[in-house]
Amino acid sequence: MAFSRDRDELAAQAEALRLLSLLFDAPDPSLLPAIEGLRGLYRSDRRAVELLDSMAESLADDDPVPLKVDHARLFVGPFEMLAPPYASLHLESGDRVEGEVTRCIARCYAECGLRLSPGEKRPADHIGYLFEFLYYLAFRFLREGGVERFDEMERFAGTYVLSWAPRLFALMGEGASTGYFKSFAELGAEHLPIGL
Repeated sequence: MAFSRDRDELAAQAEALRLLSLLFDAPDPSLLPAIEGLRGLYRSDRRAVELLDSMAESLADDDPVPLKVDHARLFVGPFEMLAPPYASLHLESGDRVEGEVTRCIARCYAECGLRLSPGEKRPADHIGYLFEFLYYLAFRFLREGGVERFDEMERFAGTYVLSWAPRLFALMGEGASTGYFKSFAELGAEHLPIGL
């Protein structure tokens, strides 16, 4: 089971996913509140707090250029992404984004009345959007209840996130050249708020 059935624990899992989704954006001091929010959620996990403290120190003190270069090498390209943040590149053959997996995920969003902004450049299967969608599904379940809502959330997490996110964080750890992304990779690999 990916999610807790305890309402308070589920709310904390959902909030952690929302905050983690933000960390896939280009590293910038504006992410410090997200890291601080995660620090509060992980306060009883000493290693997770150490990793988050390391990330915060890096954002506050390090030269931003190597951080942005590392972000681009890992997630953007232009030639090769060392840690592609797109479900389709991990779950489909053919090494291309916006295939059938992307369309299925976009349909899941649409069934809930959600759409990406018209000018959005990242496709629907970006890990940040997947974490945000799980956040949405969790809070919809907390608001409305229903076994089918919980099962839908579990199914989506198992099919479109947990099936490849561990590989993403492993690739991040292998490819990262900055302490910030090495810490983020370990945080995701060892302390993801949902699991099998």
